[in-house]
Order: sequence, then structure tokens, then C-alpha cells
Amino acid sequence: MNELEKAQSAKIIGVGDYGIKLLDSITEKIEHNMDLEKININQEVDKDYVRNLLDGVDVLFLTYNSEDKKAIQIVNAIGYMAKERRVLNIGLDLTVKENNDEISLNREFKINDENLDTLLNIINMLLDSISDSCMINIDLSDLKETLCTEQGIKYSCCEFDKTINNDDIIKELLETTVKTTKELSGKKEVILVEMDSNYCENESEMLVSLNELLLKIQDNREDTYEGIFSLYIREKNEGRIKIGLVYN
Repeated sequence: MNELEKAQSAKIIGVGDYGIKLLDSITEKIEHNMDLEKININQEVDKDYVRNLLDGVDVLFLTYNSEDKKAIQIVNAIGYMAKERRVLNIGLDLTVKENNDEISLNREFKINDENLDTLLNIINMLLDSISDSCMINIDLSDLKETLCTEQGIKYSCCEFDKTINNDDIIKELLETTVKTTKELSGKKEVILVEMDSNYCENESEMLVSLNELLLKIQDNREDTYEGIFSLYIREKNEGRIKIGLVYN
């Protein structure tokens, strides 16, 4: 994804001191996939400013601490207009406390040291899955349908080399699943696959391997989900596969 495509499709905004600090700490891991912006709590955030922030954006992330009331006012102002524009908007909240005030976002994740890497991997894989560079991509509307619910979300992400069999892959994915506090709806499942070009000998073997893996995942899930998947090929020559799962 080039710089123009990045700026026009996804953006992450650090709001307030805590949100900006978090953004600074994760910049190297996400800057290849999205444009970056910072807003301090003393800035004037009017409609024209927010409108410019959202121009050309399909997916928006906001980092903040919900205990910072001024930051939350800015987050809600941006989230409200993002919803009007049908921009998928996702909050990354640094506090573990449940928010007393309603957050005007499609989805909020509590982010901490324990889930940080997993969540960032999932975010990058979700953005890759809707890009034109993805061999088998998914539609943005499917992501919205998965994430824009009042119910909870569970997710996991792990990376494996080609010596690991599918049973062990599934076992580790299920054992490392992170679940939000709310109950799940059990409706939508997104399977994100990032495969190194050297993982299989040829395209035919790759498709067979992918099909076997998808069937294994479906056989081991608890609910009857509508499943969709993406496949992104990386030219790393490391012979590895990364898998992300997102359920609502």
C-alpha cells in the first residue's frame, strides 16, 4: 500500500496525552498501514476540523484514556461524525475500567500490555484483508457487520512455521483467544490468513493447505458462525503462516 492509498483508507488518531503516548509507542508497528494524527486536549476540534480528518477515510482508530474526560469529549465528537459518514471507527482505550459515559464509537477495545501485540496484529491483518494487495480479500461491509455490534468480540492471532500441523495450530489459536466482557452474538467469523510465499511448494498445494486449515477451524468452533476469510501472500521467504481469528 503506497502513502496515498494509506492516507485515503485508514487513519489512527491519538487523543490527549495518554492517547498520543500510546500512539507514539506503536507507530513502528502500524504506520505502514495507516495515516497518523495527534490531537491534544487544548486543540479546538470543530466540525470543519473533523471533516478534514475524515476525508477519504474508510477505517478510523482512536487511542485514548477514557478517564480523561476532555479526551472523551473529542473522541465522541469525532466518533459521532464518523458514524454519520459511515466510517468504521474503533477505539483503543488504555484504562481497564468500564466507561461510565457512553462512547460514540462502533467498537471499543481495552488495550494493555497483555493484549497489545495480538490486537495490533489483528488490526494490521484486518486492514490488509480489505486491500487490493490481498490475494483473497474481504469487503469492508463484512468487517462492519462483524465489529459494529453491541455484543462482545473475541480474537486471537498466532504465527507458525510449516512444520506445525493443523491440529496444533488450532489448539494454540483457541488457547490464546482474548474475549471482551460482553456476551457474543455467535453470528460472524472472520479468518485472516497471511502466508509466506515459501510456505507451500506451489499454488495448488497452497490452496489445498488453506482449505484443510479452514475446515479445521470450522470444525472446532463452538457456535454456528457465518465464516469469511482472507488470504494475503508475503514475499518474505521465511516459510511461515500467520492466522488471525475474529468472532462476534
